[in-house]
Amino acid sequence: MNFSSKLVMALSLGCFSLSCSPEAMKAYRPEVFEKATIKKVVIDPRLDILFVVDNSMSMDSHQSNLATNVEKFTAEFTKSSFIDYHIGVITTDKYSGGGLLVGDPRFVNKKTPNINSVLASNLMVGTLGSGSEMVFDPVEMALSIPHLNGWNAGFYRAGATLALIFITDAEDQSIELNEVSFYKFLLGLKGGDASKVLAFGAIVPTNDPLDCDRDDGLRPRRIEGFLAALPNNTNNVVNLCDPDYGNRLANMAKSIVDEISTLRLSQVPYVPSIKITWGNIELPPDLETGWSFDPKLNTIHLGNRIDWTSQPSGTQLNITYDVAKFK
Repeated sequence: MNFSSKLVMALSLGCFSLSCSPEAMKAYRPEVFEKATIKKVVIDPRLDILFVVDNSMSMDSHQSNLATNVEKFTAEFTKSSFIDYHIGVITTDKYSGGGLLVGDPRFVNKKTPNINSVLASNLMVGTLGSGSEMVFDPVEMALSIPHLNGWNAGFYRAGATLALIFITDAEDQSIELNEVSFYKFLLGLKGGDASKVLAFGAIVPTNDPLDCDRDDGLRPRRIEGFLAALPNNTNNVVNLCDPDYGNRLANMAKSIVDEISTLRLSQVPYVPSIKITWGNIELPPDLETGWSFDPKLNTIHLGNRIDWTSQPSGTQLNITYDVAKFK
């Protein structure tokens, strides 16, 4: 029996549903496994979200729509005390303030009063920017020296997950970077860890069914090519003219939260051995108030009803488990 067959057999014996419930966990057959070395993993709850907003002349209504619906986006983060988020905004204008965070304060976080009104104001970047819209080059500028240690200091954290959100009705016209070199730059920031880079686009897709106006008439093939290369490339594109735009933003935010709340394991665990602690509290194997194991993806997902206020801010989440061995 090859490894793939053994894995399928082990997982089928271990869990019969997509996410292991306590009942499904009881179906594990210990005789299939030999206990191995305990692996310890720490989930990092830090999240840096960078909006890249088109500030050319055609974007007035789109910016207003974004600002009006931003509360639906932030709600997914503000209801979880686990996620330590920074949310900043830059524009697609490389030539005037390229890569500089806009707004006051320059980025919002968990401690920002009136976060929705502040972020909505920051997202209204105006429409006096260059008609040569760029998304790749300004992001590189924002996350590189001198901006990284100067105007943008404090926003970006090397160990945090980075989520980029492009808001534009045009194609990327970056000079220095294309979709391939841009992705390489981002991976370089994260030490090659693709799970630490997420990206979404509120754009006018190439196959636009809504007849949404394009600023330059060009289809956003470079942007789409980049978005398709990301690990979160399922449903990471929203049409700027979608009548359900607000709920699409909410779904986008939920996808980001799900990514932060999911741990991809490098080896198959012996599920009864999984132990997850939050400070001095052990989380139960529960779909909502604790954790669940997904045998299909070999991931652990944290429930959306965990009381993250029970421990001080900054408390680490530790996961240990025995690695499954096949006889």
